[in-house]
Amino acid sequence: MIDKNLLTDCLTGLDFPADVHTIVERSEANDCPHGMVSQLQSSPSRTYGSRDELLCRLGDLDSCHLHAVA
Repeated sequence: MIDKNLLTDCLTGLDFPADVHTIVERSEANDCPHGMVSQLQSSPSRTYGSRDELLCRLGDLDSCHLHAVA
């Protein structure tokens, strides 16, 4: 499970949408712990539209806004 508070600190100053490269650069600039940077680097290389979308991809199901199709 990802630490949402730590991720928020790591992403301070980042505007979404953002690609993985930009997310990793910002987290390193914010002195994010190596373990968190590694998690971010391992996410699929794509552009994320929001912090919640990134959190969902990193395994925080509470941040996933999935709707069942009837």
